Amino acid sequence: MEFILRIKTFAPFLVFFIYMIDFACDAAAMEPCKGHKSAIVVDTAQHRLWLCQEEKKFREFEVSIGQGGIDKREQGDKKTPLGEYSLGTPRSSNQFGIFIPVGYPTPDQEAKGFTGSAVGVHGPSRIFKGLGRLNTWTDWTEGCIAVGTDKEISEISQSVKKQNVNRIVIK
Repeated sequence: MEFILRIKTFAPFLVFFIYMIDFACDAAAMEPCKGHKSAIVVDTAQHRLWLCQEEKKFREFEVSIGQGGIDKREQGDKKTPLGEYSLGTPRSSNQFGIFIPVGYPTPDQEAKGFTGSAVGVHGPSRIFKGLGRLNTWTDWTEGCIAVGTDKEISEISQSVKKQNVNRIVIK
């Protein structure tokens, strides 16, 4: 009985503590664009991509990343690179609908021996495009960032083309 009374006494503090942790996590997700005027920001831990304009998010997408995880160092490691990169011009892709090249590796990364190419943001594989958002259920790419639908990659592509979004920050 005494144990139950102790739990009841500390329950409000426990609830408050859990609420504060949840609030802190939500606060970080609420401001992913802070410090990024016009960019795409990807949080690999949350599997989220944000389109940012004037340091404010205006669109959010769920994403898949490389099946090898993060912190790409070499060709074929199937990892998604971390850092800030330029974005190339979106182009049509027989494999993914639309492919937006990411400027990996940077000159500094090349000097450190990082290798790899053909990293980008793209739509779902043509084979599985009918699955929609299920395409982001698991990490399946070779190191790229993939959204779940053609509509989503089209919207991101239009932002890159028309709203001058020319940087991507992957963290």
